[in-house]
Amino acid sequence: MTKETTNDELARMVAEGFKETNERMVQGFERVDERFKQVDDRLDHIDARLGKIESDVSDIRKHFVYRYEFEDLMGRVKYLEEKMGIDSGK
Repeated sequence: MTKETTNDELARMVAEGFKETNERMVQGFERVDERFKQVDDRLDHIDARLGKIESDVSDIRKHFVYRYEFEDLMGRVKYLEEKMGIDSGK
């Protein structure tokens, strides 16, 4: 003989199923939140490193000479050396 399920029992089973599903979802979101925190921490670290690199590049630029400027200067030096009779060795 089979036992009939009452509406109250059915409601309790459905509620228990929703409760279990909710608990799994909460745990899943907690794991996702933790991963986002880890990613955020890594992005903060990368941002700090990028800031340092930008600062270093800015410092390098202060002392940077473009090739055309260097070649122009070398041409002028060579001209002066020739006029003064200086042998530069090149």
